Amino acid sequence: MGLAEDIDSLVRPVLTAEGMDLVEVQFRREGSGWVLRFFIDKEGGVGLNDCSLWSHKLDELVEGSGLLTMAYAMEVSSPGLARPLKKTEDFERFKGIDVIVKTFAPINNQRNFHGRIEKVESDRVFVLDRTHGLVEISIAGVASARLDPEIS
Repeated sequence: MGLAEDIDSLVRPVLTAEGMDLVEVQFRREGSGWVLRFFIDKEGGVGLNDCSLWSHKLDELVEGSGLLTMAYAMEVSSPGLARPLKKTEDFERFKGIDVIVKTFAPINNQRNFHGRIEKVESDRVFVLDRTHGLVEISIAGVASARLDPEIS
């Protein structure tokens, strides 16, 4: 398990207990040094105040854990309008919303799907693709998935 996964395991229960969703943890070296980045969400979305509050709380948790021994910058932000979908619960939460899904292996000679989440059944999501109709996709077979918000 890597540092990002260890940090995820540390902070996820705290966020969940407060009604927050930990979408993703990234820990990577960037031009200015190491960056620890949290993407958080909740029903109704997160705002600047949420990010500020959780920045302080998560900083205390991570610093107190001793998991990171090098200098790093920490960022807490919203996953944005094109939020990634990673878990079955994510697909369930956004049922009826348009998504872009890329699969590891082709399904009917296709790996890219663009359409609306119709339903979710245990480990499978059904997407009404704009070109190919209803497609059944194993969630374990999803390489990446994100919301495709309609901007008007």
